Amino acid sequence: MPDAPLSAEQIRTVQHLARTADQALRDGRGVLVRWRSGYNRSGLVVAQTLVERGEEAAAAVGIVRRGRSPWALNNRVFEEYLTTGLDVAGLLAGLGA
Repeated sequence: MPDAPLSAEQIRTVQHLARTADQALRDGRGVLVRWRSGYNRSGLVVAQTLVERGEEAAAAVGIVRRGRSPWALNNRVFEEYLTTGLDVAGLLAGLGA
């Protein structure tokens, strides 16, 4: 997955990963989200997991930055995906295909 604008399919993958992480947490398991040399892709999945768990997008971004680094989620497009909502972002990305 690139650290750049995502395709509709890639956005759906982020949603799937976030829902899988959310379910694991609900089942009492720990979750590690890691991308090789990345602040943005793992941050996007973690922030979306927090959104799945009821956090507002801006709060989820803040939690990721406090927990990981102030530079986490510095990809403005990813932050906009979260603010817009991944369902809508996926539909919009699909229009360009």
